[in-house]
Amino acid sequence: MHSAVSVKNAALHIPAFRARSRSGSGLLFCLLTLILASTNAYAQPSDESRSQAQVQFEKGLNFLLNDEFAAAAETFERLYAITGSERVRLEWARASYLRQDYAQAEALFKAVLASSPPFAVREKIHYFLEDMGFAQGRLDYSISLERDSNPRFIPSVRSFNIFGLPFGYKPPIDTGPKWGANYRLTGSKGLDDNNRWIASLGAMGVHYGEPTLDKIGWDSHLAFRFQIEPKAEIKISHESMDSGGTRLYNYSWATLLHVAETKGGWKWTNELRHGVINYPAYSYQNSHLSGYKIATEKSVSQFALLGAEIGWDRGSAVERPYSYTTLSYGLSGTYFVTSLDSRIQLKWLSSNRKHAEMDPVFGVLREDKRYLVKLSLDPANFSIAGFTPVFELGYENNKSTLALSNYKRTNAGLIFRRRY
Repeated sequence: MHSAVSVKNAALHIPAFRARSRSGSGLLFCLLTLILASTNAYAQPSDESRSQAQVQFEKGLNFLLNDEFAAAAETFERLYAITGSERVRLEWARASYLRQDYAQAEALFKAVLASSPPFAVREKIHYFLEDMGFAQGRLDYSISLERDSNPRFIPSVRSFNIFGLPFGYKPPIDTGPKWGANYRLTGSKGLDDNNRWIASLGAMGVHYGEPTLDKIGWDSHLAFRFQIEPKAEIKISHESMDSGGTRLYNYSWATLLHVAETKGGWKWTNELRHGVINYPAYSYQNSHLSGYKIATEKSVSQFALLGAEIGWDRGSAVERPYSYTTLSYGLSGTYFVTSLDSRIQLKWLSSNRKHAEMDPVFGVLREDKRYLVKLSLDPANFSIAGFTPVFELGYENNKSTLALSNYKRTNAGLIFRRRY
């Protein structure tokens, strides 16, 4: 029997729950929702009422810790009818989600969102809503307008050496900035009663008005979930991309994903993948691709999240000079601006890719150091004709020992995503 925890003052006793938890994700949710405990329009209860509510609240939490989700949902439902506490309603919603009563969970989560909870709680609720959407069946679509300063990745350095001999490079095509339109359509649906199997299909396109820049692609995915929370799944995927009526590549891969939250409110994502990519026009670059990424994120205040990631990937090509190993690392910060009711996110990513052998054409051992910075502004409660506008601004710089692969580019885009 753990120590008593009141609905009102549970923040003082969170470690007691953490010590017994087998679901880190749920416990972070508990921590976040404490902020909502004081949001209660009901009259202050008597000491006896508080004591009874406390007993029922602990009872519901114990049901959750023991994976008795139906009993937990019923307990929190009865307690909410008495207390009207947003904290209790949020636990009721989470219990409904875990028992896969998605219609009930969605209604409860949206009711909590309508009460304007803190940013960290909103982020968590949006995660659950998106996850339920994929399982129940969802159609996502977006369209964007984009200006790219260098869509062809034209090198910024145009004087270089090949086997010690000086050469100059003059692009035979227009190298100016281009305006383009992108679109994306994705549909997903759970295939069984328990929503363990989830399939999705997608199509995308990039249109700049020039055949060499225009692209169209398709992708398909089949995922099996080992468990809901913490999330663990394996996914089989395929993607194809065409440009100017010519197939650029076919890529098939498998992904093993695990997402969990631990003591202290850290969210951890582990992703392991392996696949095969085929380039019809460049068969010597056909490769087996393997990679691993670990990422973490933590709420540092009611309005801010910080994140970090480290990744490794390897391409084993048919011809060894085109094999490579890449190390990458990144940082991110997300801040909710209450005056704009918007989320601002800044991401920074750096990677270092080394090829296995000297390039057979240029006579250098290729090594690329790439830097990427991206800023986005995402309104939380604003839409136009059912679409949420998201503004993105990015800068990319690739420094390579192979001179023709040096490039810089900036891009700015306005994305309109379907609003739920």
